[in-house]
Amino acid sequence: MAADVDLAAVARAIAEPARAAMVLELMDGRAHSARELAAIAEVAPSTASSHLRRLCDAGLVSVAVSGRRRLHRLAGAEVATAVEALAAVAAPRLPASLQSGGPLLTARVCYGHLAGRLGVALARRLTEDGVVPELAPGETAEVRTFDHPVLAALGVTALPPVPAPPVRACLDWSQGVPHLAGALGRALLTACLDARWLRRRETGRALRVTRAGFREFTSVDLTW
Repeated sequence: MAADVDLAAVARAIAEPARAAMVLELMDGRAHSARELAAIAEVAPSTASSHLRRLCDAGLVSVAVSGRRRLHRLAGAEVATAVEALAAVAAPRLPASLQSGGPLLTARVCYGHLAGRLGVALARRLTEDGVVPELAPGETAEVRTFDHPVLAALGVTALPPVPAPPVRACLDWSQGVPHLAGALGRALLTACLDARWLRRRETGRALRVTRAGFREFTSVDLTW
């Protein structure tokens, strides 16, 4: 049977629990060694290397050499978008971190931008206030204005020079509605981390909302 793309090859690359765990970990947007990913996937380092080769061969993961270390990342934003979309239709495994109120559901990194209830609340607020237009998942747009109390509080007055559309709607797998990606999404996450409203955890992509973050988000009437 003829097909336009070999979707089955990509599906086979992810369709293994250890490889799926590695891909989800790489959704934090950072580079990881095979040993780090082995610990996440609960496999031996040698087994992790084999899995990572499979993911690289499928075009899902890229690898760069840094000294003696080989560091792995998702191959690009389009891979992250596909993973987030798959997660939106996947059945929940419901570990403790994914229970209602868990940190991964509250706030997490989605390949360089903010996701979870906090990310969705921020997207809803900026859409309702006219900073960005209402977008369906995958749609892109320009930022209409930077004159907004949330952007002012975070010091976001312009977009960073990144190879991404100004705004892109990314379907949030845990909430079923979009959060903001693109250059604006990256700027918002970076600003929240720099202002210490949010902090990264030692492992994983869940974010911690700090006391300062709770105070500042409340001061600009953002609830989630």
